[in-house]
Amino acid sequence: MKKLLAILMVLMLVLSACSLAFAGEKEDKWAEDNGLNLDEPMDELYEKAKAEGKLVIYTISSRTQKVANAFNEAYPGIEVEVHDISSGTLKDQFVTEYNGGRHNADIIHSKEQVGEYTFEIFGKGMLHNYEPASIFGNVPESYLTLTPLMLELNLWFYNTEVYDACPITSWWDLTKEEWRGKVVYQDAAKNDAYCAPLTAMVQHADEMAADYERVFGEPIKLAADEPNAGYAFIKRFLANNPIMASGSDEVIELVGAKGQEKPPVGYSSSVKLRKAADGYAINYGPEKMSVSNGIPALNFVGIANECEHPNAAKLFIKFWLGGEDGKGAGYAPLVSLGSWSVRPENPNAEGNLDLNDIPLWEIDFDYIYNNIEDVRDYWIAHRN
Repeated sequence: MKKLLAILMVLMLVLSACSLAFAGEKEDKWAEDNGLNLDEPMDELYEKAKAEGKLVIYTISSRTQKVANAFNEAYPGIEVEVHDISSGTLKDQFVTEYNGGRHNADIIHSKEQVGEYTFEIFGKGMLHNYEPASIFGNVPESYLTLTPLMLELNLWFYNTEVYDACPITSWWDLTKEEWRGKVVYQDAAKNDAYCAPLTAMVQHADEMAADYERVFGEPIKLAADEPNAGYAFIKRFLANNPIMASGSDEVIELVGAKGQEKPPVGYSSSVKLRKAADGYAINYGPEKMSVSNGIPALNFVGIANECEHPNAAKLFIKFWLGGEDGKGAGYAPLVSLGSWSVRPENPNAEGNLDLNDIPLWEIDFDYIYNNIEDVRDYWIAHRN
């Protein structure tokens, strides 16, 4: 009986593996059959898209409707349906519909920072990349893990009424007594965008250790509960009583409110620089931040497997990235302070720093996906 059960278990594992392999082949074949590996001219795609007549987009940005409006003017005859869905809801909604056999969406636009989409959605063939050379030929390969739309960053903000330049130049500055209770962060236990850079910091612990020695003039001495310099930063940062904000807007409000004598610094989304127009005395100082400002948040687009309008989806993505010269009307709604295209042909917002001047770690979704929960647990264990 035991031998029979063992044989049955082996057979089940083999059948399961074969099923997964077959599913992957099936999804790859759909992508190839629908030309996701081709680089068709936009006028040819337009003729095919008109025959489909419609396009459905799930997006995390209200600006996508502006792109759709411009697309309708350039390519009449294709109905574009835009669903603006919160980032916390979009993934679950898409997966639920997909697993239920409902292929409602053609394009998914969301944000990747911790590897969930990479391994759980793209890795299972639910979404496909579409990266024709006419659009992405000059994009650095490190940004092509998922089809990139634009990058946003988290950066350190400071109060411009009090400081002429950013008063911190290293993450280790935040562990000094002078910044006790004067740093605004968000709870990494609840917010992946704040846990991901800490995970990258653990990955780059050697760089953190070298920077510690630069800042303090001596090699770091690790305590028994500090596995490396990245973890040591987390523990010592939390011991310095940072202020935990509930969101990026609150970070900016605490940092940039006018009339403060000793305002805090705060880590917030780069797009919040536009709140300076609302009366907040804010700027960010990423160029001198050592050893890195963190990792980018990648706004990506994907074409849903077995979607109903693949040619319209391909045409829209090309249009969204500014067309074949990068200057078209599709990318214009995305040009704003605090967001960057990874496509060099696209225009950059006036006042934006050059992305190449901002110290960043390359995105390593594999490392973050496999280690973020350990970092989160460590944060929770040392949080006050």
